[in-house]
Amino acid sequence: MAGLRTVGEEGAGTTPATGTGVAPADPWVTRARPGFLYVMYALLLGAIPVGLLAAVRPGAAQAIARGMSAYLNAIPEPLYALFGTGYLGYTAAREWGKRR
Repeated sequence: MAGLRTVGEEGAGTTPATGTGVAPADPWVTRARPGFLYVMYALLLGAIPVGLLAAVRPGAAQAIARGMSAYLNAIPEPLYALFGTGYLGYTAAREWGKRR
């Protein structure tokens, strides 16, 4: 099979964080992306119990939704813009680097 590499071939031991056979010196490099995804997973999975709670106790579910809404609305708009710009810039630079 043309696309498969053996263990001894050049580049076979690449790491997802760097795309090279050398692991990054900073361990946070390999933890950053999965850490962000875990936060997003937690937020999405947290909606399931709140949805079930809404079926049993609609008042409690509305209070939780109001609290989360107030928390997210308290984050300044420039911080959202900074995060979005950084995340999209990182994604674009990484994709550009892979294609080079």
